[in-house]
Formats: sequence, structure tokens, C-alpha cells
Amino acid sequence: MNPFRSILTAPLRAFSELKLLGVLLVANLCISLVRSVPVLLPAIGQFGHSLAGRDRPFPSPEAVFDFSKQLAQGGGSFLAGPLLLGTLFAFGLQLVLAGGITSRLCSPGRFSLADFARDCAAQLGRNLRLLGWAILGLLPVVGLGVLATVLLSRAGKPTLFTLPGEHWALENPFTFWSVAHLALMVVLFALWRSSFDLARVQLYADDQRKTRLAAWRALKQMVRSPGALLSYIAVGLLGLGMVLAFARLHAAVQVTSTGKAWLALLVAQLVVAARLGFSMATTAVTVEVYRTMAPLTVQAPVEQPASTPEAPPLAPAPEANAAEPTPLLADTQNVSAEPRAIGDDAGRS
Repeated sequence: MNPFRSILTAPLRAFSELKLLGVLLVANLCISLVRSVPVLLPAIGQFGHSLAGRDRPFPSPEAVFDFSKQLAQGGGSFLAGPLLLGTLFAFGLQLVLAGGITSRLCSPGRFSLADFARDCAAQLGRNLRLLGWAILGLLPVVGLGVLATVLLSRAGKPTLFTLPGEHWALENPFTFWSVAHLALMVVLFALWRSSFDLARVQLYADDQRKTRLAAWRALKQMVRSPGALLSYIAVGLLGLGMVLAFARLHAAVQVTSTGKAWLALLVAQLVVAARLGFSMATTAVTVEVYRTMAPLTVQAPVEQPASTPEAPPLAPAPEANAAEPTPLLADTQNVSAEPRAIGDDAGRS
């Protein structure tokens, strides 16, 4: 595996799946509706059906202030409900779609919605079991991060996670030790996530049912492949940069009319598409890592050779012709050897 080549090929492979990206965008819109409908319904009932308002610019500062006041009057539980429901729905949907995404990135054929749904359902149980091992594997990652933070703090080297708020505003927070600690956390998190992405690929490609074995093999492979881990981190950082760039573009859109509101919604979908595409690209990196791995050896049951009936004893040849075999005996040996060879070939096939 060429790490530098995978930095380019993995995003190309992910963004070439336009139909799959469309399905994921529709799923993301459904989650957004679950979160926003409980807030939009009282807003429409309070301020009318037109989002632009009547004889006022969009958004109207007066309308926003009145709506904020309405939510402040006991609206905390009203907002917490759809937010919690949307978060749980997004987490569950991600687990359901993970198997279909992995199978699509491992398959060279065309995208089929029926095959995608079937792979999502087939891999759901294994991905749920793998999630348990992933949560268990996150504990040592968090432990190492906390241990490094405590050791640096006792040595008088503050990290980005322990700096006070005024230090961020008045001084440069990026020192040698803070950057080194941040790099350590990035490597640990990338090792954890890439291992379980690779384990998900093994569950599909090898039809592996032992999730513990798949997780352990993936962790050992990523530890032994620092180039693959660096390419995984590079693709993730590239995706983070693209998401931040589109988010900055979305923030630059001044929503002063209904048309610009639709434009802001379109730019927001670009942000989501960049996030989903590069999340698939990191999985594509682990697919390339899997292709370099040694195949999983499965011990096949030993087949016992079929018992053949013993040949009847041959009659002794005359003493005058004992030194040389008779033609009939040679033909009999050749004929009897032919079925054994075919049986061996059939056993090998």
C-alpha cells in the first residue's frame, strides 16, 4: 500500500459514489427534520406561514427576539426533547448504514439500493457487537490521554485542554508541548477509529462472525502499518479543512430574503456532503489496508480417504515367466490406476 497514493485515491473513491452520497444526504435531512419540526411548528403558528414575514426583512430582529422570549418561558424541556431524540436517531441510523457503506466501498459494481439495504440489515448485528468492543477499546485511549495530560500539568507544561480561557485570548496557546500533546491525542484517536473501521471491513469481506478476532487483527495491522495510519490521519485532516471551508462559506451568506435562505440551505448541504464524503474516504483507506493483509486462515476439516475394496490376490505366474510381467497384468495395473487419479483430482477440486 502506497500511503501517499491512498490520500488521493480514497477521497476520489468516496466522492465517486454519488448515489450513495445522495442516500446519506436524504438520511441526514430526515434527522434534521426530526430535530427542527418541534421548533418550526410553534414558530409558524406564532409568526405566520411565511418565513419572510409581512412587510419586514428576513430575518426580522423583532420576530427573532419575540421567539427567543417565547422559548425562554419554559422552553428548555421543549427543545431538549427533539434534540435528544434527533441525536439518538442519528446514532442509530449511523449504525444501520455502516454495513451498507462498507459493502459499497468493497464492491466494484454499480450501486443498487436493494443491495445496499440488504447489506445494512445483514451487517447490523455484527456492527452492534463491534460497537461494544469499540467502546471497550476507547477506555485505554482515554486513559492514556488523561495520563499524558496529568504528567504534563505536573511538569508545568500546560496543554490545550488545561489552558485557562484568558490565555486563549491574550497569548498564543500553541506551544511545543501543547502541540505535541494534541498530536498524541490525534494519533491515539485515529488508531482507535481506524482499527474499528478496518474491523468492519473484515466483517464484510471475510464474512467474519467473531467481532473480537476482527477487532484484534485490525488493531495489530494498524499498529504495524504507520504509513497507513498517517494516510488515514491525513485524509481526516483534509476532510476537516474542507468542512471548515464550506462552513465559513455558509457563514458568509447574508440571509436577507427567502431566496438567500434557500441558498444558505444549499451551502449547508455542501458542508454535510463534505463531512459524509470524507468519512467514507477514511473507510476507503482501511479498504486499501485490508487488501494488503494476509488472508484469514481457516482450518478446513480433514477429509478421510474413502476405503477401497481390496483387490483379490493374483494367481502366481509360471516360473518360466516370473521375471517379466504378462501383458494382461500390465493392462490391469494401468486400468486400476486411472480411477484413483480421477478420484484424487475430484477430491482436490
